[in-house]
Amino acid sequence: MKSNKKRLGKRIITWLVLAIAAVMLFIGILILSVYLGVFGKIPAPTDLLAIEQDNASLVYSADGTLMGKYYLINRQSIGNDAISPFVREALIATEDNRFFEHHGLDFISLGRVIFKSVLLGNTSQGGGSTISQQLAKNLYGRKSYGIFSLPVNKIKEMFIAQRLEDVYSKEEILTLYLNTVAFGEDVYGIEAAAWRYFNKPSANLNVPESATLIGMLAANTYYNPRLYPERSTTRRNLVLSRMVVQGFVTEKDAEKYKVQPIQLDYNLMGMNRGIAPYFRAFIRRQVNKILKEKYGDTYNPETDGLNIYTSINIQLQSYAEQAVAKHMQKLQAEFDNHWKTKDPWYQYPEVYQKRLQKTTTYKQLKTDGKSNAEIEKKLNIPHTMQILSPEGEQVVEMSIADSVKHYLRMLNTGFLATDPKTGAILAWVGGINHKYLPYDHVLAERQVGSTFKPLVYTTALNSGMQPCQMFVNEQRVYEDYDDWSPSNSEGVYEGWYSMKGGLKNSVNTITAEIMMETGPSNVVELARALNIDTHIPEVPSIALGTAEISLFEMVEAYTAFANNGYTVNSFGILRIEDNEGNILYEQSSPQYGQVAFNEDVAVQITDMLQGVVNEGTGRSLRSIYGVHSDIAGKTGTTQNNADGWFIGYTPDFVAGVWVGAELPVIHFRTIALGSGAHQALPVFGLVVNKMENDNTLANLYLSPFPSLPDTLLLAMDCPDFTLEKPDKNLLDKFIDIFDRDDSAAIAKKEQKKAKRARKETVKKEEKEGFFKRVGKFF
Repeated sequence: MKSNKKRLGKRIITWLVLAIAAVMLFIGILILSVYLGVFGKIPAPTDLLAIEQDNASLVYSADGTLMGKYYLINRQSIGNDAISPFVREALIATEDNRFFEHHGLDFISLGRVIFKSVLLGNTSQGGGSTISQQLAKNLYGRKSYGIFSLPVNKIKEMFIAQRLEDVYSKEEILTLYLNTVAFGEDVYGIEAAAWRYFNKPSANLNVPESATLIGMLAANTYYNPRLYPERSTTRRNLVLSRMVVQGFVTEKDAEKYKVQPIQLDYNLMGMNRGIAPYFRAFIRRQVNKILKEKYGDTYNPETDGLNIYTSINIQLQSYAEQAVAKHMQKLQAEFDNHWKTKDPWYQYPEVYQKRLQKTTTYKQLKTDGKSNAEIEKKLNIPHTMQILSPEGEQVVEMSIADSVKHYLRMLNTGFLATDPKTGAILAWVGGINHKYLPYDHVLAERQVGSTFKPLVYTTALNSGMQPCQMFVNEQRVYEDYDDWSPSNSEGVYEGWYSMKGGLKNSVNTITAEIMMETGPSNVVELARALNIDTHIPEVPSIALGTAEISLFEMVEAYTAFANNGYTVNSFGILRIEDNEGNILYEQSSPQYGQVAFNEDVAVQITDMLQGVVNEGTGRSLRSIYGVHSDIAGKTGTTQNNADGWFIGYTPDFVAGVWVGAELPVIHFRTIALGSGAHQALPVFGLVVNKMENDNTLANLYLSPFPSLPDTLLLAMDCPDFTLEKPDKNLLDKFIDIFDRDDSAAIAKKEQKKAKRARKETVKKEEKEGFFKRVGKFF
């Protein structure tokens, strides 16, 4: 009996030894197979040294404020010296406390983890993989090998970890790891995470912030401080406890940090988020074009970690975005109340039907062979969806059909501000929300209304007409132009207007008559000289703004009025650097165009357009928005109130606003609500009001216009309007005055004085330097 038991025991031991030997042999063969590349090549040291990761390109304002990013992967790789020491300490304490003692594999920590975590259930010990092993996993990922997936991937990571330790220093491995690790929400690397959750660079993270982010590495969604603050706090405090054990933080300080709530400064910066998203989309195309022309396919803004510095004035951009949000919310409420339950497109039902047929659901149902009745029923079933409302994003129960109507009723806007002395783009708001409505209305071509009139008057002055030339206010039929008969918006036809009075009060009949004297071709020629490249038909109706031109081109045209007749090419990029700081492109100086008209004409037009703001259609800038600065400007309203415009300027600042629905058939029904003065001017007023209370912006951009020389004052000394026909043409009176010898001498003296003053101004500006105007960055 004892003999049998003894033999059985020997067999068991023998089988056990053989089993262990077989397992060891299998493991050895598996390890050798992995090493020899049976399951895929293990990166060689040269491969590891050549590691390149996709990095986001960063877009900055003129003063160096981070505005947004271009990326395929939201990562910002940084150097070791740019990472907070608290982050490195939290990482080592939590993930690999023997990091500086091992060579990629830590068998002591692995054994401790197996014993204490697995056998004793103590979860405070951390994981068994070293930072180097985790880095290997982050860099090369894991592949599926069936039932062998886990052991093969683990063995691969061990080999890669040891090779990483051979070619990189410990500090370099820490930096590589922190630049690759995922922090949830499509964020990779500590720098991008620091900006996302705390709106600061990694170098500025304090102890509790560092512990919070490192705590996320265990499960970046589960411990997300925005989504689950209680879980994140618990995890942060565990990290702090481990930092105490490792001597990185005193117990007293740790206890102080543990009772503090997590203070997020959440900053969602992406393609549609961040500062000036419409402008950044525009600049992205410009960057691609510049780099393509200079370097071919060498650079990709989405992967190469470029630094792009723009001309945007961050404070002015902020004021513009605030003004748009405030006014458009108010205007949308007025629009909805104006139409109530009635569809604004009720006279054009095809507008709604065409938009409905463009939806993905409609197209899919049509492809599936559904009948029109079935499609209509499906499109009218409510379901949960996220929409854009005047108050912001909302989750609602709404059908697809109703969502189409919702967005058709929505008004939109464009705002653009530039520096006329340099051409620098200062602020750009292309719409009310880039995520939901990415179409950029700064670049959209719309009928420009009366904002085109100054071009007609400029052409007239340039051809020799005088501001005091009088025109009768009557509705005429121009038979040579298909019986065109322009009417005034108020329907009033009486009296006489001087040229300057016609522009100040935006009288259509006067503008039409001036157009007939100047000729449409001459006006179009001036428009081209003012950098308007859009095709403009040579017909007289363009005098009233029937041409479709973008806000971008109109603002650029108005810079010549502020710039004494000189055009200037607008730009938004100051400099592009590669990821090592080498300059790839730099805007070196203003890009002046041509002299579109002489200085005296510019001064006279500006004086007339100041009258628009002080007494004419733009007077609400003073009475409602409390603007005190010298402003010249022009309102614009198109047929049926489809488009509202306002463009205003000072000697150092030009800004334009457009407001309307995406489709021109959707609009207000009254001029009181649909005029440019009501729809567009308020955005300009809100922005300039903010600028006046900002000393820096006021000093930069709100300087007064110079006084008119006496000769030009005399030339404009006439009434805007008179009910009775003038006894004598005021132009003749002007000529009579200057026929006198003394007056001619005065005129000549004043002209020389004015030219000297202008030359001194130009010299002063050149001395100040180009880049001093566009931003502190240079």
